[in-house]
Amino acid sequence: MRLVWHDSPDDALRAQGLILEERRGLWLLIRLFPDTGDWLPAQAPPRIAEVLRLPDLAFPLPDGLAPRATFQGKMASYVVTAGEETLTLSLLRGSVGDTPLCRLYLDGPDAAVRDIATLLADAFALTVPRASLAAEALSLVEGHPPVPRRLGPPHPALDRSVAAAFVQTIGHLTDVLLHFAPSAAQGGADTEPVHQMRVAVRRARSAIAVFRHGLDCPAVAAADRDLKILGAVLGPTRDWDVFVTETLTRVEAAFPGDVRLRRLRKAAGVHRADCHAALRSYLASPEFRRLGVELAWLCASATWMESLEPEARDASALPPVLYAAHVLQRRWRKVMAAGKAIEGLDVPALHDLRLRAKRARYAMEIFRPTDHAKAAERLIRRLSRLQEQLGTLNDGAVAGSLLIALGGAGGRHGYAVGLIQGFLGAAAVGQRPRILRAWGKFRRTPRFWA
Repeated sequence: MRLVWHDSPDDALRAQGLILEERRGLWLLIRLFPDTGDWLPAQAPPRIAEVLRLPDLAFPLPDGLAPRATFQGKMASYVVTAGEETLTLSLLRGSVGDTPLCRLYLDGPDAAVRDIATLLADAFALTVPRASLAAEALSLVEGHPPVPRRLGPPHPALDRSVAAAFVQTIGHLTDVLLHFAPSAAQGGADTEPVHQMRVAVRRARSAIAVFRHGLDCPAVAAADRDLKILGAVLGPTRDWDVFVTETLTRVEAAFPGDVRLRRLRKAAGVHRADCHAALRSYLASPEFRRLGVELAWLCASATWMESLEPEARDASALPPVLYAAHVLQRRWRKVMAAGKAIEGLDVPALHDLRLRAKRARYAMEIFRPTDHAKAAERLIRRLSRLQEQLGTLNDGAVAGSLLIALGGAGGRHGYAVGLIQGFLGAAAVGQRPRILRAWGKFRRTPRFWA
């Protein structure tokens, strides 16, 4: 197999999310990055056009086309029997320059594909790819990580079915998890990969809760359980990241040169390193590889949908807009109830308000309409601002629990612990007016579904 990917010097095709592939006498115009939610994880790139002669391609190509990356390798195919099912396993092995590159393709009944993929993920370092073969080859030639397929919150199409919206949402968030996992495993000074993975896990679990009425089945419940396990590993790592890089840094700026704070930072760094080591071990484990397989299979499979009860199957076929208002109204009411008499709420009650605000925002992101986009963006932005202000207060509460792990006020770092607790207590007093202002703006913002 010799694959050559062509583009113009100014990357005109890539700017459209496309690339021109030459293979075995064929010219294929294929997708390089997703343009909608329909290109799901682990699926082959969509073909826009395929011709034997380049002049026959009914697509305006840019001038100056030239090879940008080349793959040289071999494809071997095998017929595999799994129980009573038969599927084809094709292994593509080769290299781009001096860098080895490999892809494994499975074709057959989707339940058998999942079983074989899971077995292989247990035995080998086999993962769902975070980029297409062309995108990975280009990144190797250019010396940078593959461009992420998707980032941020999902934006599923709301004019199809509940099942389609769920699949697009989980597919989007699976891409986010796969993109950030290698960087999160490396650790280092950049805390963003761990943060983005944690947010993606929370969004995915929130989506499962939002769509549960129409998609309640063992396969979805298993994915939720495995996402919860990943979240439990990411959570402490993120907490120590925030404490060391943000909370402790603010205290040190107020008390520069304090030797006792430096000692506490060193001790906190040990706890943070332990959490990153645990995360790195998990991300390299068969459990995480199986999670990637399960999520990709959940996006593309029809088998698990066929196992739905008749009532759930009927609900999964409905357009999500039919019950979006009901979901959003219910979550909005929970936020309003939690924020009642906000002036007198203690820190645990404000923490509960933050959680409800977060869940409401995730639902709003999923059900954000195209015809009221500005109104939706305004409400989401103001809810996000409220969550941010509440989160600053919550960071202080989390820091308190981490300080206990460092020995508490009566331990070796007692003076530094007391210094931090006093600093955070004073900051909490100043934070409340900001929370009240953010709450007032949110309350006055019209609901886009009402």
